[in-house]
Amino acid sequence: MLSTCERMIRSQIPNLLRLYLNPFVAQTCIALNEIVHARWPNTLRHGDFPSFLANSRDEALSGAIKLARYTLSQRESRTDLNAQSATLLVGSEDAFDSFAYASLPNIDGTSRRIEFIPDVTQVKIPNLRHRLSVEALCAKPLGTIVLSPQTLTECSDESCAAIQQFQSRGGILIACLDTTWHQFIHAETTSSLTPDVVVFGECFTRNEVPFGAFTARPDMYAQWNTKGMATFHSTTYQPNTISTMHFMKCLQESSPQFFDSLSLKTERLCHDPAELKKVFRKLYNPALCRLIRATEFDTDKITATGHYVRVHNTNYFDGIGGVACSLRGHNPDSFVKEMRELDSVADCREEVAERLRLLTGLPHHVPAVSGGSAVEHALKLALTAQSSKPYIVALKGGFGGKTLLALSGTSKAFYKKGVDPLYPHVIYLDPFADDATDQLSQILRQYPVAVIQLELIQGVGGVREIPDALLNYLQIARQETGVLLFVDEIQTGMFRTGPFVRSTLKRVAPDLLTIGKGTSDMMFPFAMTLYSSRIESLLRRQQSHLSDQLNERYRFEMGYRCVLNTLRRAEHSGLADAVLSAEEQFRTALQRELRGNRIVRDARIFGLLIGIELDLKNSWLSRIRLNVSQMYLLQMMKQKQCPVLMGFCQYEPHILKFTPPLTVTTEEIESVSRSIAGALDASSFSLLISGLRAMWRSRSERRFKQER
Repeated sequence: MLSTCERMIRSQIPNLLRLYLNPFVAQTCIALNEIVHARWPNTLRHGDFPSFLANSRDEALSGAIKLARYTLSQRESRTDLNAQSATLLVGSEDAFDSFAYASLPNIDGTSRRIEFIPDVTQVKIPNLRHRLSVEALCAKPLGTIVLSPQTLTECSDESCAAIQQFQSRGGILIACLDTTWHQFIHAETTSSLTPDVVVFGECFTRNEVPFGAFTARPDMYAQWNTKGMATFHSTTYQPNTISTMHFMKCLQESSPQFFDSLSLKTERLCHDPAELKKVFRKLYNPALCRLIRATEFDTDKITATGHYVRVHNTNYFDGIGGVACSLRGHNPDSFVKEMRELDSVADCREEVAERLRLLTGLPHHVPAVSGGSAVEHALKLALTAQSSKPYIVALKGGFGGKTLLALSGTSKAFYKKGVDPLYPHVIYLDPFADDATDQLSQILRQYPVAVIQLELIQGVGGVREIPDALLNYLQIARQETGVLLFVDEIQTGMFRTGPFVRSTLKRVAPDLLTIGKGTSDMMFPFAMTLYSSRIESLLRRQQSHLSDQLNERYRFEMGYRCVLNTLRRAEHSGLADAVLSAEEQFRTALQRELRGNRIVRDARIFGLLIGIELDLKNSWLSRIRLNVSQMYLLQMMKQKQCPVLMGFCQYEPHILKFTPPLTVTTEEIESVSRSIAGALDASSFSLLISGLRAMWRSRSERRFKQER
C-alpha cells in the first residue's frame, strides 16, 4: 500500500482533484468494463458499461439500487410504484448484514427489524445451491434483484430461468462480483444470466484501500449524464488516485494474463491525451470531462504538490483541496516516512480512540470510508439504539450525502427524484426561522424522535452558522426528552474551523459526531463516526451487533494510521491556533480588498471555511440566464499574480466557497485575497468573454464526442 503512495507522491500525481483527466480512473473504468464482458459475454450486446466509482461495496450497491429505481421510475409502462421500488437482496448468511436494516432479538426468540431503506427484502440462503424462485421468495412484485457473489456463482439452472423471466418483464438484475470472477472465464458451464448492473467491492483492492464501483448498461447510466442531471449522483465521491492506482496494481498481481490483455488500452492513456479524454468521457463522466475542457485543464501536463496544482507552467493555488480535504496540501513529501515511523506503535486504533475521547468526550467509534458512509453509520446507530423512536429531525439546508440512507439528512428534493421510497420518518426544520425553537419543541412533543441531525455550519447550504438560540435549546431538549443529538462535522471538523471539532467551541455535547475530509491528510478515503457511552449501553442492552459489524467491515489499518499521524502532527504544530490566526488574517485582508465591491453581499469566515455571498440579481448577465458565479470562478483562475481554484455551494451557487490548506501562509493569504478581489472587480464584458470562451471549449468537447 505504501508503495502506491510513494509512487503518487514521487510523481506529484493529483489525488483528490476533480479538474483532472485522471488516467488511473480511466484505466480502472476500462478494466471494470472488460471484467464484466469477460465474465458475461452476453453483455457485449449492450456495448461498453460505464462506471461510477465509490469507496466501498455498500456505497456502490446503494448507487446501483438508486440507478435501478430511477430507471424503473422513468418507464411509462411501469405504473406499479411498489413493484418498481421493491428490491430483493439474495445472499449467504452475512452477505448484506446491516445494509438495509438491523435485526434485534425479542424476548420470545423472534427478531424485529429496524428498517433503514424501505422496500428492500433480504433473503439469506443457507445452502447456496438452493433453487431460487423469485415468486416463492417474495410475495409482492419486484423491481430489482441483487445477487451476492456466492449466490451468483452457484445459481441453479431453474433459478437462472426464473431470473431471466423476471428480466424479460422489465425487472433489473444487479450482480455483486468478487475476485473469483476470473475462474468463470471460458468455463465449460457459464451462467446464462446477463446482469444490468455489476457491483464491485473492496476485495478488489485486497481490503487494503477503500474501493467500490458499479458498472451499468449504457442506456441506464446515460440518464444521469443528461442536461441538468450531472450532479444528481456523481459528485457524492471524489475520483481519487490512491484507490484506482491500487486497484490496477492488485489486478496486475491477481490476474496477470487478464491485466496484460488490457495493457495496450491502459498504457496508451498515459501518453495519449486524446485517447484519455475519449475513455474518461465514455466510461466515466462526460459532464466532468466538459468542465475540465472548459477550464483548460484537459492536459497530461498537470501535477500537484503542496498548496498548488501546476498545469503546464502555471501554478494555481488550490482553494478547494478535494472539497476541504486538504490539511497541508497535495502529496506531502514526508508522508511515507511518517507512516513507517508508526510501525513501532503497538495499536494505532487504541491510541486514536483515546485521543478522540480526549478531544471530543466520546469514547466509542466506528470507522467509515467517506462522509456519506459516516453519516449513514450515525443514523443507523441512533435508530437502532432508540428502536422504539423512528423519527429523525434534520435541518433544511443540510447535506448528509447522496447514498440511500444519507439522503435523509439531505434536504434538497432534487437529489431524491425517482429513487423513492427513502427513509420515511424524517421531519425537516428551518433552523433560521424566527420560531425554529418553538417548532422543534412542538415536534418533540408530537413525534417519537430518535435523533436530531445538524451541521453547525451548513457548508453545502451556503456556509451559514446555525443560530446559538437553537443550539442552546437542543442541549435542553436532549436532557429533557432523551433525544439523541448528532452533529455532522465532516466539513467543520479536523481543525477546519479552528479547534479539532467546532462542537467544543460552541459548547455542544453531541451523542454522535462524524469527522471526515481531512482525517487522512488528503491521502486516503477515511472517516469516522464517534458516539457516546449512552448509545453503546443502549445497543448492548438490545443485543445489537451493529457496531461490531461496522468495525469489522471498515477497519482499514492505513486509515487509522493516517488519523493518528494527523492528530500527532496537529498537536505538535499547534494547528488549531494556526487556523484561528489565519482566520483573522483572511478577515482583515478580505475586508480591505473587497471594500466598496458592490456585488459582495457578505463574507462569512469560520477558521478556513469561507463563504463569499454575491448579489447577482441586478447583473444583466444573470438576466440572460448565464451562470455568473462560474464566470467569476474562471476569472479567479485567470489572475496573473496568483491564480486561484475556488468552488461554490451546491445549494446556493451564488455563494462562493473557499477551503484552502490549513497550512496557508501569511503571504499566500495576502496574494489570494487580492486575486479574489481582482476577479470580483472584473467588468461584465470581461466575464462574458471568459464565459464564452469556456462555453466554446465545452461545446467543442460535446461536438468532438458526437463526431467520435
